[in-house]
Amino acid sequence: MATPAPPAAGNTAYQTRSAPFFEISCYVSRGKCVGTGRSLMETELMQARDEVKKRIHELYEQGVPFFSKKVFQHALEQIEHCRNAPTPPNGAKAPIISMPTVDGRVVEYVLETGSVKPYHPDEWKDTEFVVGDPYLDYRAVQHLTRSDDIDLFDPDAAYSPTQLLYPLLVRDKATGEFLVPSDCASVANLREAFAAGVKSWEDSEDCKDLRSLLETRDRRLPKVSKIVAFACSTMAVVTDDEARRSRIIHQHALMLTLRDIFSRQQQQPGEGAPEIKCFAQDPSYTETDAAVLQETGITVLGDPRGFLEVDDESIVISFSPNIPVRQVIADIARPAVLAWNHVKSEPEEAAFCNCMWPGHGPEHFCDPGSSRLRDMVRDYYHEPVRLGPEKAFGEASVYIRRE
Repeated sequence: MATPAPPAAGNTAYQTRSAPFFEISCYVSRGKCVGTGRSLMETELMQARDEVKKRIHELYEQGVPFFSKKVFQHALEQIEHCRNAPTPPNGAKAPIISMPTVDGRVVEYVLETGSVKPYHPDEWKDTEFVVGDPYLDYRAVQHLTRSDDIDLFDPDAAYSPTQLLYPLLVRDKATGEFLVPSDCASVANLREAFAAGVKSWEDSEDCKDLRSLLETRDRRLPKVSKIVAFACSTMAVVTDDEARRSRIIHQHALMLTLRDIFSRQQQQPGEGAPEIKCFAQDPSYTETDAAVLQETGITVLGDPRGFLEVDDESIVISFSPNIPVRQVIADIARPAVLAWNHVKSEPEEAAFCNCMWPGHGPEHFCDPGSSRLRDMVRDYYHEPVRLGPEKAFGEASVYIRRE
């Protein structure tokens, strides 16, 4: 059922053009496809939007989980079952993947993996889209109720915090080969850049301050058995923005620093240092990223396996992701340590969003805060420690769970 994987960057001669990356989402509800056209008049949609928005907020404030490992696991099992199943004959009904909604219904998604779609730009007429394997899309409570564009509103999808997205792979019509970015580093070059970036981070005052803070802390640190990082981005794609690449490498280097600190803290006299596993989840990782990270003990996981790994003995790392990592974590676990964007009060966040993008609120940002998130850090964690002025992390803090 799966499409052939595109060739790994650095391992093919077919690298004459860079291929852009797009996402599509198609879902069906109650036996009919929605998302391909509106079945309600605009006035009816506006009324339904207001009703859904009110109900969504009611459910959220009542404590109804919007994200759960059970939903993630069930979706993953369905996707893998479809991936391993024989390709259905032409004309056969496409496989369906179902997702529960927060109001007790089920939304069904048509599995489109392997289907071909036209590629629109005139200069790419010799190419086509091939729909790849789906992955999960996570919608913050603000995203579900965002109402500035009625054309984007769907009353069924509004109750679905977990949805499906598909990568569109670009394939040459004549050769049948997939296009890959021509500006990906080789494993050797990335290994060298990563080692230099790790050293740069370890030599920084921010890293030294963090080590000092955690290693001399008078309170006992919670037990840690794994570190899970989200949305740290690919290091393999070479750009002219060296500062950006440095930030990305420093985010990964933070995993190694925290692993070292907590491993030493947990080492018992006369015993070896305990193993702390490291995982990273980001759809943008290439095989080159995975190879270099694996050499340092960081295992790249596909979506949603990173979230399935998170538990109460985890360190979670995430800085300015393009999914609502913090709202997901607030629903599924109480990790030992959180290293992520500082959780602001509601007025502070509104002011911050308006400053970053005048006239826009948290609903226009990918990883907004929420009442549930603010309650979690207030009730379960010590006062946060700012992660220094290091640009790799933005306005970030470290939260350590109370024991």
